[in-house]
Amino acid sequence: MTLLQLRFLREIARQSLNMSAAARTLNTSQPSISRQIQQLEAELGVELLARQRNRITGFTEAGHAVLAMATRSLSEIESIASYAADLTGQRGRLTLAASHLHARFMLAKPVVAFNRAHPNVTLHMRQVEPNAITRLVADGEADIGISTERATDEASLLSLSLGLLHRSLITPKGHPLAQARSVTLADIARFPIVGYNERSRTGELLAAAFRDAGLNPHYVVSGSDADVIKVYVAAGLGVAIVPSVAVDGTPAALVARDVTKLLPRTQTVLSMRRNDYLPRHLAAFVSILAPQWNRTRLERAMMAKG
Repeated sequence: MTLLQLRFLREIARQSLNMSAAARTLNTSQPSISRQIQQLEAELGVELLARQRNRITGFTEAGHAVLAMATRSLSEIESIASYAADLTGQRGRLTLAASHLHARFMLAKPVVAFNRAHPNVTLHMRQVEPNAITRLVADGEADIGISTERATDEASLLSLSLGLLHRSLITPKGHPLAQARSVTLADIARFPIVGYNERSRTGELLAAAFRDAGLNPHYVVSGSDADVIKVYVAAGLGVAIVPSVAVDGTPAALVARDVTKLLPRTQTVLSMRRNDYLPRHLAAFVSILAPQWNRTRLERAMMAKG
């Protein structure tokens, strides 16, 4: 059994059984991966991959068990490499998985501060849908995940709250809601709304809030991110509710007011794996985002399984 075989097995799972994609990611050939997996199965005496007419259809029961153990083992081995890199001052790499919202509006200043303090660490940003972030962290494809999803129940992950995500109503200047002393969801629903796609995390939350209040607002257009939504509100198409962090850089033609109390509370969550070793640069980045989480406190939290 070799580490290479275990890496091949893990990458097949990461690429949703796509052998060609796994080969590209690992800079090898598909026949090489197939040969190594077959050798691993022969040595173990069990089939790890279910096949139908030379096509992989999934992992067998034994395959799922071996994959879980292989993933843990490779994580521990990668921790050894991180420890050695810390001792010798080698160049490091930090991969962040984040939604557009956090990559665009929240992470720029922390990334700049981190780069200045750790110029020998290459930082790679992966912008993905919120529901994919914790999976990327759990699978080892990202070191840190930032999202507005709830804290994960995944035992291998540590979830830290970075605070409440505030939301703001944005309207054109002179709009009745901009001048009102107080605003309710019913008030907002009286006007055309520029909304988020309902399949997005924010879109789901806003749609549920209106639905639970017995309201059926009129959506004139939907967008995928706050930048697009602000453009259409400024054009006079309607009003919108966006995360307050996205209000920075709002056109002068718009007015923003906090409406967080009208909506379900949403936390910004940081996710990371509970590895045996916490690299210094990873702990440093977490401390920039949340100064209360120094390396000692992080190490204790990673050891606590509750």
